[in-house]
Amino acid sequence: MSLGGDSSEIQRDYKVVQKLVALRPVFEVYDESTGQMVAVARQTWTSIFRSTVNFEDAGGNRILTAKGGFLSKTFWLLDASGQKVAKITRPWIALRKSFKIIYRDEEIKAQGGYLAIGFEARSAGGSFAFKLNKKILAVRDQFRVSVGSYVDWLHAIAMAIIVDRVFFRGSGCGLRCICCLGLLAVLFIATLSLMLMP
Repeated sequence: MSLGGDSSEIQRDYKVVQKLVALRPVFEVYDESTGQMVAVARQTWTSIFRSTVNFEDAGGNRILTAKGGFLSKTFWLLDASGQKVAKITRPWIALRKSFKIIYRDEEIKAQGGYLAIGFEARSAGGSFAFKLNKKILAVRDQFRVSVGSYVDWLHAIAMAIIVDRVFFRGSGCGLRCICCLGLLAVLFIATLSLMLMP
Protein backbone atom coordinates (compact mmCIF):
# COMPACT_ATOMS: atom_id res chain seq x y z
CA MET A 1 0.00 0.00 0.00
CA SER A 2 1.13 3.54 -0.61
CA LEU A 3 -0.06 7.01 0.10
CA GLY A 4 -1.80 8.83 -2.71
CA GLY A 5 -0.06 11.73 -4.44
CA ASP A 6 -2.17 14.78 -3.56
CA SER A 7 -4.49 12.95 -1.23
CA SER A 8 -3.78 11.27 2.08
CA GLU A 9 -6.08 8.35 1.24
CA ILE A 10 -4.54 4.90 1.30
CA GLN A 11 -4.07 3.32 -2.10
CA ARG A 12 -3.36 -0.17 -3.36
CA ASP A 13 -1.30 -0.58 -6.48
CA TYR A 14 -2.01 -3.15 -9.18
CA LYS A 15 -0.14 -4.02 -12.35
CA VAL A 16 -2.20 -4.96 -15.41
CA VAL A 17 -0.32 -6.86 -18.12
CA GLN A 18 -1.71 -8.00 -21.46
CA LYS A 19 -0.66 -11.53 -22.41
CA LEU A 20 1.94 -11.50 -25.14
CA VAL A 21 0.63 -14.55 -27.01
CA ALA A 22 -3.16 -14.83 -27.09
CA LEU A 23 -5.80 -15.08 -29.81
CA ARG A 24 -7.89 -12.42 -28.08
CA PRO A 25 -7.03 -9.65 -25.60
CA VAL A 26 -6.30 -11.17 -22.18
CA PHE A 27 -5.15 -9.05 -19.23
CA GLU A 28 -3.58 -10.44 -16.06
CA VAL A 29 -3.97 -8.35 -12.89
CA TYR A 30 -1.28 -8.53 -10.18
CA ASP A 31 -1.30 -7.06 -6.67
CA GLU A 32 1.99 -5.13 -6.59
CA SER A 33 2.46 -5.56 -2.83
CA THR A 34 2.43 -9.37 -3.04
CA GLY A 35 3.20 -10.03 -6.72
CA GLN A 36 0.25 -12.44 -6.75
CA MET A 37 -2.14 -12.65 -9.71
CA VAL A 38 -5.58 -11.67 -8.39
CA ALA A 39 -7.72 -11.57 -11.55
CA VAL A 40 -7.78 -12.19 -15.30
CA ALA A 41 -9.76 -10.13 -17.83
CA ARG A 42 -10.62 -11.76 -21.17
CA GLN A 43 -12.36 -10.22 -24.15
CA THR A 44 -15.05 -12.63 -25.34
CA TRP A 45 -14.77 -14.44 -28.67
CA THR A 46 -17.97 -12.76 -29.90
CA SER A 47 -16.70 -9.21 -29.26
CA ILE A 48 -16.44 -8.24 -32.92
CA PHE A 49 -19.34 -5.78 -32.88
CA ARG A 50 -19.73 -5.53 -29.13
CA SER A 51 -16.95 -4.97 -26.62
CA THR A 52 -17.36 -7.46 -23.79
CA VAL A 53 -14.64 -8.23 -21.25
CA ASN A 54 -15.17 -10.87 -18.55
CA PHE A 55 -13.21 -10.68 -15.29
CA GLU A 56 -12.36 -13.88 -13.43
CA ASP A 57 -10.75 -14.45 -10.05
CA ALA A 58 -7.61 -16.60 -9.70
CA GLY A 59 -9.85 -19.70 -9.52
CA GLY A 60 -11.49 -18.98 -12.90
CA ASN A 61 -14.86 -17.84 -11.50
CA ARG A 62 -16.50 -14.93 -13.34
CA ILE A 63 -16.77 -11.99 -10.96
CA LEU A 64 -17.44 -8.98 -13.23
CA THR A 65 -18.30 -8.14 -16.85
CA ALA A 66 -17.70 -4.94 -18.82
CA LYS A 67 -20.02 -4.42 -21.83
CA GLY A 68 -20.14 -1.79 -24.53
CA GLY A 69 -22.13 -1.73 -27.75
CA PHE A 70 -20.98 -1.31 -31.35
CA LEU A 71 -20.06 2.36 -31.88
CA SER A 72 -21.45 3.04 -28.43
CA LYS A 73 -19.82 5.57 -26.18
CA THR A 74 -21.18 3.89 -23.05
CA PHE A 75 -19.86 0.86 -21.17
CA TRP A 76 -21.55 -0.93 -18.28
CA LEU A 77 -19.93 -2.86 -15.44
CA LEU A 78 -22.07 -5.82 -14.35
CA ASP A 79 -21.42 -7.90 -11.23
CA ALA A 80 -21.55 -11.72 -11.19
CA SER A 81 -25.36 -11.68 -10.85
CA GLY A 82 -25.78 -9.29 -13.82
CA GLN A 83 -26.60 -6.19 -11.74
CA LYS A 84 -25.26 -2.87 -13.04
CA VAL A 85 -22.42 -1.56 -10.89
CA ALA A 86 -21.14 1.39 -12.94
CA LYS A 87 -21.73 3.28 -16.17
CA ILE A 88 -18.70 4.62 -18.06
CA THR A 89 -19.30 7.17 -20.81
CA ARG A 90 -16.76 8.77 -23.11
CA PRO A 91 -17.35 11.90 -25.17
CA TRP A 92 -17.45 11.54 -28.95
CA ILE A 93 -15.06 14.45 -29.42
CA ALA A 94 -12.76 15.93 -26.79
CA LEU A 95 -9.48 17.81 -26.88
CA ARG A 96 -8.36 16.11 -23.68
CA LYS A 97 -9.14 12.46 -23.10
CA SER A 98 -11.86 12.07 -20.49
CA PHE A 99 -14.53 9.73 -19.16
CA LYS A 100 -17.59 10.26 -17.00
CA ILE A 101 -18.33 7.41 -14.62
CA ILE A 102 -21.52 6.94 -12.61
CA TYR A 103 -20.61 4.85 -9.56
CA ARG A 104 -22.60 4.57 -6.32
CA ASP A 105 -25.03 7.18 -7.70
CA GLU A 106 -22.23 9.72 -7.85
CA GLU A 107 -20.30 11.08 -10.81
CA ILE A 108 -16.59 10.34 -11.12
CA LYS A 109 -14.54 12.17 -13.73
CA ALA A 110 -11.53 10.43 -15.25
CA GLN A 111 -9.34 13.05 -16.86
CA GLY A 112 -6.22 12.46 -18.92
CA GLY A 113 -3.73 14.81 -20.44
CA TYR A 114 -3.46 15.70 -24.11
CA LEU A 115 -1.36 12.59 -24.76
CA ALA A 116 -3.53 10.45 -22.45
CA ILE A 117 -0.57 8.54 -20.99
CA GLY A 118 -2.26 8.64 -17.61
CA PHE A 119 -5.73 9.17 -16.20
CA GLU A 120 -6.84 10.19 -12.75
CA ALA A 121 -10.39 9.69 -11.51
CA ARG A 122 -12.01 11.57 -8.63
CA SER A 123 -15.56 11.73 -7.35
CA ALA A 124 -17.57 14.96 -7.45
CA GLY A 125 -16.74 15.35 -3.75
CA GLY A 126 -13.01 15.11 -4.47
CA SER A 127 -12.46 11.55 -3.23
CA PHE A 128 -9.65 9.73 -5.03
CA ALA A 129 -11.01 6.78 -7.04
CA PHE A 130 -8.13 5.48 -9.17
CA LYS A 131 -5.19 6.48 -11.30
CA LEU A 132 -3.96 4.75 -14.47
CA ASN A 133 -0.32 5.11 -15.56
CA LYS A 134 0.32 3.64 -19.00
CA LYS A 135 3.72 2.14 -19.77
CA ILE A 136 4.19 3.20 -23.40
CA LEU A 137 7.53 1.56 -24.24
CA ALA A 138 6.94 -2.06 -23.34
CA VAL A 139 7.09 -5.35 -25.23
CA ARG A 140 3.51 -6.05 -24.17
CA ASP A 141 0.72 -3.72 -23.12
CA GLN A 142 0.93 -2.93 -19.41
CA PHE A 143 -0.09 -0.26 -16.97
CA ARG A 144 -0.27 0.44 -13.27
CA VAL A 145 -3.51 1.22 -11.47
CA SER A 146 -3.50 2.89 -8.06
CA VAL A 147 -6.84 2.42 -6.31
CA GLY A 148 -8.21 4.61 -3.51
CA SER A 149 -10.64 3.60 -0.80
CA TYR A 150 -13.61 5.20 -2.61
CA VAL A 151 -13.83 2.48 -5.31
CA ASP A 152 -13.69 -1.32 -5.05
CA TRP A 153 -10.35 -2.47 -6.47
CA LEU A 154 -11.92 -4.75 -9.09
CA HIS A 155 -14.26 -2.01 -10.32
CA ALA A 156 -11.31 0.40 -10.61
CA ILE A 157 -9.28 -2.18 -12.57
CA ALA A 158 -12.23 -2.79 -14.93
CA MET A 159 -12.68 0.95 -15.49
CA ALA A 160 -8.95 1.32 -16.19
CA ILE A 161 -9.00 -1.54 -18.71
CA ILE A 162 -11.96 0.08 -20.49
CA VAL A 163 -10.08 3.39 -20.63
CA ASP A 164 -7.04 1.55 -22.00
CA ARG A 165 -9.04 -0.39 -24.61
CA VAL A 166 -10.83 2.74 -25.86
CA PHE A 167 -7.86 5.11 -26.07
CA PHE A 168 -4.98 2.76 -26.77
CA ARG A 169 -6.53 -0.01 -28.89
CA GLY A 170 -4.25 -0.71 -31.82
CA SER A 171 -1.73 1.97 -30.94
CA GLY A 172 1.74 2.04 -29.55
CA CYS A 173 2.40 -1.63 -28.84
CA GLY A 174 6.06 -2.02 -27.94
CA LEU A 175 6.34 -5.41 -29.67
CA ARG A 176 5.01 -3.92 -32.91
CA CYS A 177 7.58 -1.13 -32.65
CA ILE A 178 10.43 -3.60 -32.07
CA CYS A 179 9.31 -5.74 -35.04
CA CYS A 180 9.16 -2.68 -37.30
CA LEU A 181 12.64 -1.58 -36.24
CA GLY A 182 13.94 -5.11 -36.87
CA LEU A 183 12.36 -5.17 -40.33
CA LEU A 184 13.88 -1.77 -41.16
CA ALA A 185 17.31 -3.00 -40.03
CA VAL A 186 17.04 -6.10 -42.25
CA LEU A 187 15.96 -4.00 -45.24
CA PHE A 188 18.80 -1.54 -44.63
CA ILE A 189 21.38 -4.33 -44.45
CA ALA A 190 19.97 -5.99 -47.59
CA THR A 191 20.07 -2.70 -49.50
CA LEU A 192 23.58 -1.95 -48.30
CA SER A 193 24.83 -5.43 -49.29
CA LEU A 194 23.28 -5.09 -52.78
CA MET A 195 25.00 -1.73 -53.25
CA LEU A 196 28.40 -3.10 -52.19
CA MET A 197 28.25 -6.20 -54.43
CA PRO A 198 30.59 -6.00 -57.46
